[in-house]
Amino acid sequence: MGGDSLCVTKGVVSRIEMQEYAQAGARLLAIQIDAAINPGNSGGPVVNEEMEVIGVAFQGIDEESIENVGYVVPVSVMRHFLEDVRRHNGNYTGFCHLGVDICFLENVAFRNYLKLGVNNEDYPESVNGAPKRKKRVTGVMVRRVQPTSGSYGILRNMDVIMAVDGIPVGNDGKIPFRRGERVDLSCYVSSLFDGDEARVTIWREGNVMDVQIPLLPVKHLVPSHFNNKPPPYLICSGFVFTALSVPYLNAKGAWDDYYTDNVSYLLGLANSPLEKDGDEVVVLAQVLAHKANLGYENYVDLHLIKFNDVEVRCLRHLHELISESTGPFMKFEFAPKEGGRLIVLDRALNDQATNDVCAEHSISTCFVSYDSE
Repeated sequence: MGGDSLCVTKGVVSRIEMQEYAQAGARLLAIQIDAAINPGNSGGPVVNEEMEVIGVAFQGIDEESIENVGYVVPVSVMRHFLEDVRRHNGNYTGFCHLGVDICFLENVAFRNYLKLGVNNEDYPESVNGAPKRKKRVTGVMVRRVQPTSGSYGILRNMDVIMAVDGIPVGNDGKIPFRRGERVDLSCYVSSLFDGDEARVTIWREGNVMDVQIPLLPVKHLVPSHFNNKPPPYLICSGFVFTALSVPYLNAKGAWDDYYTDNVSYLLGLANSPLEKDGDEVVVLAQVLAHKANLGYENYVDLHLIKFNDVEVRCLRHLHELISESTGPFMKFEFAPKEGGRLIVLDRALNDQATNDVCAEHSISTCFVSYDSE
């Protein structure tokens, strides 16, 4: 932006902490700098005064009231990516997570409710003869364990995570980082790899215990991307179904000042846990006009929950249900379960109607999915 020649800018490090990576949809360690990052200088190397590469410039903040705020992918994150690819024969698996939702324990009443006082381990006596002090129990409380995470069946609701691999966790969920600095616990967990195990020290019902947790990459019901591929879709009698994703919500203006009730409902699903591998939120995204779908042309941004009274798990499952259906009608039920929209189509006319729509819009295939890859 602003020219064609080499662009160089200079700034200072404002902070180092966990940030949301907009393109990856992951929360990872990032360096904030006061040098502006715009289209054209993102993706370039960031060097220190010794001309050593310390990261890659990758994103800024898209708000008019904020200036000179940019973010850098640190070398540690880049090395993790390269090592992950090396370990898995050229495949990238992602960054690991404990897979738990937590509550901070900074409130005294909260800690007292959990009976978090002091443990039986004393600090060693100081050199000046001061009396010994009890070591306080600190940590964060588990509120929910994601069903597809390695913590499922090991950690429980109301467990307090005190330490991970011997690293103490504060009541604010932070751990020691550099001298005089602290960072979120997820910073350490994300530095580990798929297949590693973490020794987690927990406080459970007044007892301290260690548990081993296998680490897995983060999986979401609503994905942040499709690995640089176009979104999946299924066309049925002109109805275009797709899997709900963050780019879909962005395109619908879900985070803007105004959005429809249907989009508001879909936005509420963005942080829902993944109950079972392969599950997706199937959405009716568009209606391509055909006489078979007459009267349904205004149905859009609807969450499909059932087809012919069978709950729909994902786009591929819907495709299988449609292909195997033999009755005279096809019934699509949309959220909410009570009082949601209903679509009924003639099964005998579906194949021809689908072929007509695809031919009219130059669509080569009526179904694209990546869940089997």
